[in-house]
Amino acid sequence: MWGIFLESVVIFKNYMGFHEKNWLAFLYLGILLYLWFAEKDRRRRAIFVYVPTLLLALFFCPLFRKLFVRLLDDSETYYRLLWLLQMSLVSAYGMIKLCARHRRTGLALMCALIVAGGNYVYDSEHISRAENAYHLPQETIDIVDLIEPEEGRITVLVPADLIYYIRQYSTNIELPYGREMLIARWDYYNAMYEAMEKAEVIETETFVELAREYPCAYIVLKEDRKLAEPLTEYGYERFGQVGEFVVYKDTETGSHR
Repeated sequence: MWGIFLESVVIFKNYMGFHEKNWLAFLYLGILLYLWFAEKDRRRRAIFVYVPTLLLALFFCPLFRKLFVRLLDDSETYYRLLWLLQMSLVSAYGMIKLCARHRRTGLALMCALIVAGGNYVYDSEHISRAENAYHLPQETIDIVDLIEPEEGRITVLVPADLIYYIRQYSTNIELPYGREMLIARWDYYNAMYEAMEKAEVIETETFVELAREYPCAYIVLKEDRKLAEPLTEYGYERFGQVGEFVVYKDTETGSHR
């Protein structure tokens, strides 16, 4: 039980960003403690005091975690319980109540604490300037616009770089595999993914056989991707190119548009 409790503590610390010197969590916990003594309205106490406290107690309770994992058969999403804490709502309400007599000063102080307690997220490698209104890589949009059918759906094989974005832009494009193949700890196996991503040089004959089992109307490859033999020798035509991505159309499985 003690080990399960310590695991919950680690999850909590990672979620709150303690390892990044982010002390917004301390601000939240301090305001929650303040509301325990300062809030007298029963309905507001239920929302801003009792519910967050109960959620925290359940989150750290080893028995509750064991029950959660057993019922849902999923330990990796346990941290999502912390989404229910509504940190911004509780913190904002508590700061406003604390500074009710000096609202302007309190607002300025609250904003300063939030800014000082957080991190500059735009320094992250996972954030880049939006290229379009969809907030997706422009190459993804151009590829989909090139191959998307006027009616119905088609299956398209794309590099791992595009898997996250294709379906966000169009549900008319189906993929042989999805995000599950990109999470290493899930350890899923897919023969098509192995042939597409794992092989240093794509074994063209086997690769084509797998692609036609779905069947994949188009295959998108990076222009520097090595193949044992050109796809054009197996009934594919070079349909177009978008940036570094080359689009091949399977001419042996009928019309695709």
